[in-house]
Amino acid sequence: MTIYAMSDIHGFIEPFEKALAHVDLNDGASRLVLLGDYCDRGPASLDVYRRIMGLQEEFPDQVIALRGNHEEMLLEYIDMASVDLGFTQGWMLADTGLATAQSFLGKDEFAEVKHLLSRRNFEDAYLFTVESMKRNHPDVLRWIRDLPYYYETDFDQVFCHAGIDEDAGDLWRIGTPEEYFTSMPPYYKGQRFKLDVVAGHISTESVSEIPGYHDIWFDGASHYYIDGQTVTTGRTLVLQYDESTGTYSGPGL
Repeated sequence: MTIYAMSDIHGFIEPFEKALAHVDLNDGASRLVLLGDYCDRGPASLDVYRRIMGLQEEFPDQVIALRGNHEEMLLEYIDMASVDLGFTQGWMLADTGLATAQSFLGKDEFAEVKHLLSRRNFEDAYLFTVESMKRNHPDVLRWIRDLPYYYETDFDQVFCHAGIDEDAGDLWRIGTPEEYFTSMPPYYKGQRFKLDVVAGHISTESVSEIPGYHDIWFDGASHYYIDGQTVTTGRTLVLQYDESTGTYSGPGL
């Protein structure tokens, strides 16, 4: 049995599909764990979400999708539209080029958004975008809301988007704040923990402090980082764990 892990797809469907070619779930036992940040930056956020949802239907209980900070942000955009239009600027700045919004909207709907923005009706553009997303894709938004924060295996591993509170020890499940799971910096890099922690969120170039490094990075202790910056490299990394040997493999390992 093999556990595969990927993270930070960020709306790029083609690198995701190429990575999936290295995943084999046909034994009925192997698993694919996706560590979040499926949207924003790339042009196909909705396609990525629907592809993952389809994989879960095709391989029940074998495909685990976790939430990242960009899923949290997307839900915040949706929810804040009805309570605080002051959030409009945050939405526009965070959704670079409105790539995520465009992926969720039809051609005519996105043309209307651009028309509203050209007239500087920013709040109307924000409201129209959110209402269109809620109307057109309620199933995707429900699915995102239900995404868990972490996945623990029987092999002394925990998968999450960013990290866990390792100072909490055995109580990490209840002691880790939700924002740690999705947004925590690599506080524990180089420190040993009772579990292997597999995370994305921060690029391997940044966490390794090796300029130009975009492969999987192991800190020599308990942490595997797998965000190889799909946005800039055009590839999504695949970490593999072989249950029979207890070993990890993948680019850089």
